[in-house]
Amino acid sequence: EDVFIQLSKWAGAVSDVQEYLAQADKPVPLFKKLAFQDDTKAAFDTYAAKVKLQQMEKDIYEMFHYGELQHLGRDGYMELIQMRREIKAKREKMIYEQARRRKEFLDQMGNWAVGSMLVGFCVVLLWGTAALIMEHAK
Repeated sequence: EDVFIQLSKWAGAVSDVQEYLAQADKPVPLFKKLAFQDDTKAAFDTYAAKVKLQQMEKDIYEMFHYGELQHLGRDGYMELIQMRREIKAKREKMIYEQARRRKEFLDQMGNWAVGSMLVGFCVVLLWGTAALIMEHAK
């Protein structure tokens, strides 16, 4: 049980490191102030994170094959890998769905805004026309 708690903490740390590495590849927001660190330091930090992740993956593999989780064996390790893939795929699908729904929502709000402006313009135009007709009728 203690091993699984430690593995859970490890997985959280891995997720943080992977997010850090993924953020390095994303475009910078348009209005965000840019702050750069030394190129060599950035390269070392990124490389160290990748090497650490590889070492951690190797440690997990060894736990299942030779260490504390040996009783689960190769099948346990493969099940863990499969579960991780399924969870990742599910999260990516959720992110895609959320982005799609957000885009649809913004598109609908834009349509409602344009429609409301057109209705408002028509009301003002009709009101102006009615006022003009009543003015000429006097």
